[in-house]
Amino acid sequence: MTDTFFDEVWYVLTDPLRPGEHLTLSAAEVKYALVWTTSKGALTFSRELSAAKGMRVVPLYSWTLKDAFLAASEQLGASHLLIDYQPGLLHTAASPIRVARKRIRPES
Repeated sequence: MTDTFFDEVWYVLTDPLRPGEHLTLSAAEVKYALVWTTSKGALTFSRELSAAKGMRVVPLYSWTLKDAFLAASEQLGASHLLIDYQPGLLHTAASPIRVARKRIRPES
């Protein structure tokens, strides 16, 4: 994860038949919401994982959209973001959602 990740556009996968439905992944008793830093990365993931087939890539350009995504992820039980994950990767960047929330908000 780069230092600018929180300022960059995030890409997420959503189910067009169930707006607001996002993928989560559980590992080591932690539930993760998935985000990508490129639309290509999200699209590649959606083609590799059967549970993501039919989902569409949605960009989150603003802090407001990112905050709404984080709130929805928390409602699904996620406590962390998993960034740029692809099936088979052994390591990928992660961030607690509470940290992401603080970092995406504009300074007052």
